[in-house]
Amino acid sequence: MSDADPQAHALQLRSAALSAWLESDGGLERALSENLVVAFLGSASSGKDSGIRALFGLDFGEVSPIPGSTDRVRVAKLDDAGRVLLVNAPGFGDVRQSVDDKAREVLASVDVVVYVVNCEGGATADERNDLDEIRRLGRPVLVCLNKIDLIRTRDRESFVKATLDQLGVPDHDAVVTAFDPLPQLAPEPIGVEEVISWIGDQLEKSGKSLLFAKHLRNKAAACEPIIQIAARNASLAGAVPIPGADLAVVTAIQVKLIRDIAAIHGQALDRDMVAFILAELLAVGGRGFVRWGMEALKAAGLMPGGHLAEGLILAASASIAGATTYGVGHAAVKWIQSGRTLSADALRDVFDGAAFGWKDRKRGKKGGG
Repeated sequence: MSDADPQAHALQLRSAALSAWLESDGGLERALSENLVVAFLGSASSGKDSGIRALFGLDFGEVSPIPGSTDRVRVAKLDDAGRVLLVNAPGFGDVRQSVDDKAREVLASVDVVVYVVNCEGGATADERNDLDEIRRLGRPVLVCLNKIDLIRTRDRESFVKATLDQLGVPDHDAVVTAFDPLPQLAPEPIGVEEVISWIGDQLEKSGKSLLFAKHLRNKAAACEPIIQIAARNASLAGAVPIPGADLAVVTAIQVKLIRDIAAIHGQALDRDMVAFILAELLAVGGRGFVRWGMEALKAAGLMPGGHLAEGLILAASASIAGATTYGVGHAAVKWIQSGRTLSADALRDVFDGAAFGWKDRKRGKKGGG
């Protein structure tokens, strides 16, 4: 950033955004042309169908499985081109014994496995054997301890620990869920956002997180992992000990983020609209997070008016880059979901709330060790 007047700063942001637009074209096209296979495995009573409905809004009883699927292994297309496939199957041992060539081919190309366990029945030796066999494929496997609403609240923590020990699953590869909870116990599915976040993080490594997010039922929840990853990347780009050197990189991350969010919602934005959004949110103003950020950079010595240690400068610029990117993402979601009718003031309010929230959470984590 520079200590320029608002109009000059807005022009600088617009120029950086338009440059970043051209660079992001190929990346968006490649991301949406990938192939993706997500498998839900587990016993008939585990709640796989409910999990698929909660995440994708798809009822397997109402879709025609692709040719080669069987009664035991059902494979559905989530897109017309058949690039994104969803597998609904029993335990892996049963799958390997019963599937025909087409279903076996699909399973061999699985990107991520969601293994659903019925909490009400507890873990079994067959489920442990299933998981061991799936892990040998070398694919990411998330275990969902489903129907957690049926376990008494005071018993849940000890139950989860004991079950994960039985299955040999670490905490970070498990989520407690209730995909179809009893209405009197929980009004909405439990754990869906955590499942989405875990899968999104895993697929980010292969460049398929956007394709996964595009087909999810809850678009706001689908965008959250994408926004968080972009904010983390922007924080790294912001930690550059050269004033202004991060502008092009951070702006490129934010442009890509807005385009990704639009793609998740099935919409296309032109470059002038993306540049307008960034200029509205990030141009120097008299209030909100951007004004706070300008003052923080001055205090840290990154702008005229102060000169402190480099470590503090880096911390300030990284925090601001991450927070502004997080704010941009949430503002873009609200703007698109409003039918692009959100006023500039309302847009900035969403941005400020999200940006300050990101900054405070990061500060809290550091303070807590």
